[in-house]
Amino acid sequence: MENKNDSVLDIALPENSNRSLFGVYVKIVAVPVLIYLVFLAGYFKIIDFKVEFHSIAMMGFLLVLALIFARHSAEYGCCLFEDRIVKFKSGLKEYIMSHLMVVGNRKKSNASFDGFIDEYTRDMRNDNYASVAAGVFPMLGILGTFISIAISMPAFSSSDINSLESEIAQLLGGVGTAFYVSIFGIFLALWWIYFEKKGLSRYQKLVFKYKNATKNFFWDKDEISQNLMQELISKNEKVANIFETSLNSEFSKNLSRAMIEKFDAFKSMIDLEKESFSLSLVQIEKTNEFLSNASKITQELNQRYENTIVFMDNLINNTNLVYQKLSKHLENSALSSAQNYSKIEEVISNLVIELRGLENSLKETNLDILKNQNVAMENFKTSIAQGLGEFKSAFKEEIVASTDNSDVIEELRRSLASIDKESKDIIKTIEKTKNEN
Repeated sequence: MENKNDSVLDIALPENSNRSLFGVYVKIVAVPVLIYLVFLAGYFKIIDFKVEFHSIAMMGFLLVLALIFARHSAEYGCCLFEDRIVKFKSGLKEYIMSHLMVVGNRKKSNASFDGFIDEYTRDMRNDNYASVAAGVFPMLGILGTFISIAISMPAFSSSDINSLESEIAQLLGGVGTAFYVSIFGIFLALWWIYFEKKGLSRYQKLVFKYKNATKNFFWDKDEISQNLMQELISKNEKVANIFETSLNSEFSKNLSRAMIEKFDAFKSMIDLEKESFSLSLVQIEKTNEFLSNASKITQELNQRYENTIVFMDNLINNTNLVYQKLSKHLENSALSSAQNYSKIEEVISNLVIELRGLENSLKETNLDILKNQNVAMENFKTSIAQGLGEFKSAFKEEIVASTDNSDVIEELRRSLASIDKESKDIIKTIEKTKNEN
């Protein structure tokens, strides 16, 4: 597409203009300069043409403005546009390629040629100067005329007829030369309008020629609508063919059979998912029930072990009390039964130590119930049985050795019976807890 654009644009667009910018500028300002030179020659008496200095000064000011405004004339701008035709071609190609749009099977620029022209020619001249030039020259000419009249106006202070006639003649001569400024200003305005219209006409012809040469590269509204309709019709025909094919009897049967098979497979998958979900719910309920029972059992075990610890504290306190009472009564018979007393004291101390050790063991067992429960039970039973056996043996030996302390012995029997009862209760409680677990 780009190669096609290049070749067509190179052939259709005109080549560089042979006109020179300087030559066009000279053509615009040549006649005003010549007219000013004629007035200047009259001022210097080279020709018989009377012109006052103030008129020459005013016309010189108008000529300077004309020389400045000539750069912004449409004729000069058109020549500048022709001189930049190579840059215009490359810019137009880039503009077309950067706005390509595909409609159907055709590619064209979706932008406007007029938009590119306006953007490209924006800096070729100052439109503000061009818009006011035609009105500035005559207005300044009239202003210069009034200034010249004001400058050449005599004082009219003469007292005699001859002097007054001389002053009137001076006034009329000044007025005559003052109107040259207005004439020169009006001429500059007409000269400007001539080259403005001529340049605009030439520029519009060039733009029209370029636009026709490149119209195949730009979309217009009607063409876009037509191509869109053609593409829409083509797509509708394709859709109609697809529907016709899909409504074919054999194709419909195959499609229905495939859909039924896939639906059955999907339904079986849904049933399997439902069954799996139901089994998962049952397992979750069992797990929740098991966790709830385990939580309750753990709470009951903690409560029972707490009760066991309380029982052990009471047993230890009772044993200490018996020990204190026994120590108090045995102090009276220390000389006769020192050896037996020491043995009993040692047995009771061992019993207290074992009981405290059992208490600590039970506290540790509460933290690791399932791991150390059986070992703690056996140690407790053995230690209780051993401690009570040793205590009973020592007690019997003390009975044989000392028969005078009947009240002390009776007190020891009662304490021993109490300890034995509490120990049995604790053992039964622990065994009951173990059986329930």
